Amino acid sequence: MNRLRFLFLFIFIAFEGIVSLARLAAADDGGWTLESAVRRMLEVAPERRAAEAEIAARAGAYREAAAWPNPTVALRIDNKLGLEDRHGGADFTQVAVSQPLPIWRLGRERTAAAVQIEAARSRERFELLRIEREAAGAFHRLQLAQAKRALAEERTRLTDASTTARDKLVRYLAPAERERLVLLGAQARQALSAAHAEENRAAAEFRALLSLPGLTPIQTVPLRLPPAPPALETLERAIEGHPQIEAARRETEAALAGIDVAVFRRFSDPELNLFLERDFLNDARRHVAGIGVSIQVPLWGTNPGPVERARAEALQANARAEAVARDARSRMAQVHARILPLREQIGRAQTQLLAPAERMLRLTRRAFAVGEVNVLALVDALDAYVEINARHLDQIEEAAQAWAELHFASGQSLLGQEVRP
Repeated sequence: MNRLRFLFLFIFIAFEGIVSLARLAAADDGGWTLESAVRRMLEVAPERRAAEAEIAARAGAYREAAAWPNPTVALRIDNKLGLEDRHGGADFTQVAVSQPLPIWRLGRERTAAAVQIEAARSRERFELLRIEREAAGAFHRLQLAQAKRALAEERTRLTDASTTARDKLVRYLAPAERERLVLLGAQARQALSAAHAEENRAAAEFRALLSLPGLTPIQTVPLRLPPAPPALETLERAIEGHPQIEAARRETEAALAGIDVAVFRRFSDPELNLFLERDFLNDARRHVAGIGVSIQVPLWGTNPGPVERARAEALQANARAEAVARDARSRMAQVHARILPLREQIGRAQTQLLAPAERMLRLTRRAFAVGEVNVLALVDALDAYVEINARHLDQIEEAAQAWAELHFASGQSLLGQEVRP
């Protein structure tokens, strides 16, 4: 039987490994997308397992709150009967069973524990949203690094094309202009080396977050401008279901339920007592059975401390819930306000900067090839082209990060559906 279980376990682990490798290969062949990166991190993130463990712990607390306390059994042995009938010896003279009756307390504890389970589930959903945002941040940083590395490679190709010996005009340049071309090529290779280093750093962060092997080649889809955000009024209606706000609201409900629990925990539960005794009555040993109830009488102490503490904790939880809702709405409004002008800047740059910079570089290279302009004009055109494109990539990456942040702030999943375990 043990061998059979071991065989089943080995087959299961091997199957999971094959499926995981197949997913990695599929992502690598088509290029990592935001969705595939987010799904991968949701699968491997330890924070998700911690949130699931908290739900299991709250479920255990609910089962504990729903369970009745165990009865107490007391046995008594003495020599009373032996003295009464003068036969001597010791015998069992009493068997007593005491059962606490949490009839008022138990239902309220179950209610508080059930609300805590819902709060833990809301916290898990919020943790999944946080994982999505972290995965999106690493993914977009890698996209930007790869796009800038491609831009640095383009700059190197353009520089090499201007300094190659096949260009007949180079032979008749002044020594200072030849040195400037050499310096231009060295700067391009230096920038390319720095771009490769930044890409390697971003790829290392991406591999670490997604638990990918160290030698796994990483290629993302090209960096693109995300779609326009919904209207702020639409987001404000949707934020009511934000997991963080929902968790804070559930914690307030649990704290309010804790007040009732504290009220009925001030005193001990009433106890039902059943007993069976053996006594000496009318010159014979006889059995006597009885039933009783024990109730604590609060004559000198009403124990108000736990109730006052529970009420203060409820007020604190309610204030915390209001602060969470306020901060969530503020964060969402700020991100939304940042996206709109950023999209306008990107749109203007495409028509007013990118296209003119490309035309200017193309015309300047042609003019340089026929000797109409000097090296300084070529350097200026190339620097302007690279700087404008780099700034454009930075703005697109900033918009993509803001898009992910807007989803997080409004409580929406980047996968296009509600986050569920």
